Amino acid sequence: MIYGSLDDLHLYRGMSRGLDILIDWLAENDPAELAVGSHAICGEKVFANVMEPTTRPVEGARHECHRRYHDLQIDVRGREAFKVALGERTIVEPYDEAGDFELLDTPACIDGDLADGKFAIFMVGEPHMPTLQYGDDGASEIKKICFKILADQFWDE
Repeated sequence: MIYGSLDDLHLYRGMSRGLDILIDWLAENDPAELAVGSHAICGEKVFANVMEPTTRPVEGARHECHRRYHDLQIDVRGREAFKVALGERTIVEPYDEAGDFELLDTPACIDGDLADGKFAIFMVGEPHMPTLQYGDDGASEIKKICFKILADQFWDE
């Protein structure tokens, strides 16, 4: 996981081809202006999934994990918490190739949040549990963007 202020995202230039494209796009565009739905930035290699979910309690939630795409997530309205798995993992829903995800449980994790202009990049193979209730906020409607960034090893397919 890479975690920080969206203002500092440029410091990660050079890490992946798709991230560089997204950094350039964000320098010229306001992601808060995107409507709910999917928006191509570089075809199917880099795109934005904009959604307006309601944050959920951690009870009953599962970690998701991707094999082809990194997730760079931000909140453009409201705030959410998230968890990232540590150590042992148990698959509870096998990999869905079309959706590029599997669901897992894990006994240990670390916590973070997407409040105050933060971003998180969840790397390929890194189980994460997004869209959780923030602190004592309870269930809250948010507007979030999950930028999907194709991992370099799949770039030339």
